[in-house]
Parts: sequence; structure tokens; C-alpha cells
Amino acid sequence: MDTPILSIESFGIFEEQLSQEVVDQAEKLFKDKAIENGANEDDIDDDIENGYYSRRDGYTVSIVWSDI
Repeated sequence: MDTPILSIESFGIFEEQLSQEVVDQAEKLFKDKAIENGANEDDIDDDIENGYYSRRDGYTVSIVWSDI
């Protein structure tokens, strides 16, 4: 079964921005989306470290770091 993509959020880091601020925003969005969809708050830091949170029904929140 193919799972559709429901949304994509992107955070660009430009010279005038402090990269840690953008990283913090991206991680907060990941945490918020994962928790509102059933993630355990106690495990959320491990989920960020692994780069994803996934439910049995195929719903997944991913965080991917890349250059733009």
C-alpha cells in the first residue's frame, strides 16, 4: 500500500540567519507533529536522532537535513 504525502515543510538557512534558530524551529515542528499523532513525549528526542517517527498505520514524520 502506498502512503500519500500529506505535507512537506522546508526550512532554508541563509547567511543572515543563525542556523541553530532554524534547526530549533524544524525540530519543534517535528516534535509537535509527532506528538499530535501519537508519539511518546519521553521518546521524542530519540525519534529526532533517528530522523523519523512512525505509526503502525504508515503515518510517518521525518526530519531530513540537507544542503540547499
